[in-house]
Amino acid sequence: MKPRNHQARIAMLWAGISVLAAFGATLPFALEMDGMGGGYAIAFVSGFVALCGLITVAVYAVRARILGRLLSGTGVLVHWTYPEAERADHTRKELAEEKKASWMLLLLIAGFSLLIGLGFLIADPDAGRFVLLVLAGVVALLTIVAALAPRIRHARRRRAAPEAFVSREGAYVLGMLHTWRLLGAHVEGAQVTEGQKPVLRVAYSAPVIYGRFFLSRQSYTVSIPVPRGEEDRARDAARAIEGGDDRTS
Repeated sequence: MKPRNHQARIAMLWAGISVLAAFGATLPFALEMDGMGGGYAIAFVSGFVALCGLITVAVYAVRARILGRLLSGTGVLVHWTYPEAERADHTRKELAEEKKASWMLLLLIAGFSLLIGLGFLIADPDAGRFVLLVLAGVVALLTIVAALAPRIRHARRRRAAPEAFVSREGAYVLGMLHTWRLLGAHVEGAQVTEGQKPVLRVAYSAPVIYGRFFLSRQSYTVSIPVPRGEEDRARDAARAIEGGDDRTS
């Protein structure tokens, strides 16, 4: 059975959240709430969520198009299937790496949330307490997400078809989509690591904004198991991903 394009479903979900948040941002003014009595804080938090939601919709809409092309076979360089033992080994390694990354991201978000909350608290203690409380709730929710998300992805990999699709734009590996042609992302390199279990590794970077003005690039590495005997095709795919060779086999 052809895998579903879950990226499109996520985009639709965030579109709904954005609409609700935008409504929440206008509600204090429609009800003529006292701005200093919490109206401004509600409008700010709701507006912030709406903005984040719109950005998320834009990102996932592009991801949905990339996944659609992968699943349809458009531009696919290689399509591999894996035995159960190889799938289990890969999912265990991915779980350990993603748990570490999730907690690091949570600490970063919590730090920024604390700075924003303290800023509001200093500028306006009454409204600031509400903003700080809301942000604390958001961080608490994200803590739950950080704990559960890696295990949810782990379960998805175990349930997904044991296969991988790889193209110049990204890869769909065991039910998980990785993209390296999105929003300023740039492929830094692609190579096949030899050994008992060959792996096609794609290293890429994407722009990340820290704070208000500081723009940096975050590095990522995608590991795609290479079935035994498919090393040559994997090397061809690596060259094509880097832009050096159009050949697919």
